[in-house]
Amino acid sequence: MSKRYRMVFIDLDGTTLTTDKRVTPRTQQLLEHLDCHGIPVVINTGRSIYATRHVMKHVQLQSPVVTLNGTVIYQHQLGKIESYKHLPEELLDELIQLIRKCPEIDNYLCEGLDDYYVLQNDPDLAQSFAEIRPKQPIVVQSQQRFAEPITNILVRTREKKEEIYHWLVENTKGKFNFVYSPWHWLEGVNPKVNKGTAMSELAFAYGIDLSEVIAIGDEWNDLEMLEMAGLGVAMGNGSEEAKERADLIAPTNDQEGVATILEEIFADFLIETKYLSIRK
Repeated sequence: MSKRYRMVFIDLDGTTLTTDKRVTPRTQQLLEHLDCHGIPVVINTGRSIYATRHVMKHVQLQSPVVTLNGTVIYQHQLGKIESYKHLPEELLDELIQLIRKCPEIDNYLCEGLDDYYVLQNDPDLAQSFAEIRPKQPIVVQSQQRFAEPITNILVRTREKKEEIYHWLVENTKGKFNFVYSPWHWLEGVNPKVNKGTAMSELAFAYGIDLSEVIAIGDEWNDLEMLEMAGLGVAMGNGSEEAKERADLIAPTNDQEGVATILEEIFADFLIETKYLSIRK
């Protein structure tokens, strides 16, 4: 089995990270070993690059990093932007006007390639974003034009999140791909973008067929990559939708499910490359 798969894509929250947002030594060692022995390990996350660097700062991977649910691809964790899919300006303006009409939405954030723009800078936003970024947010005024491409928009609603999600989907009529997750922010990205499209783009760049790719995730924003990969692996703690789309179910994130399943899949390869597993 290990000879068949040549590339691995991993989600972070609920997958590679434990509930307390750690990468265990065993998981770190395995991922680094695969990556430096010719099996690219690609982080494929909904997080921004800043949040990714924050939680993965001790993990040394040289493969590309996919952020913002497939929107921006970096050369590697500390590298430059390789590609991005921005939101058309006229559609973004339309969405912001729609958001401002909804009293249940109390804040939004527009992610630029350099800066990020918010309706208001409040303690929640500071804790979620500003603490891990080199810059403070720019508070936007009504009808303001952005000086750079905007890759995604985050929408915060304290209550009725699912209802607001469906309201946004219905009122934007396919012009955005809205991402629903356990987080209290909803995300809108380019409708042609998801983790699966980014995975396909990178596999093609490496000359690797999707049948030779493993994808591991836990939530509904992982569904496309779980379906498209040659082997889709859902976490034991994952959503029912993720488990239904996957080929295998791994142990939970707190049981080091990523390390467990990859050690099984690449067992022969790990023996050949003289890998010694670290157990808890």
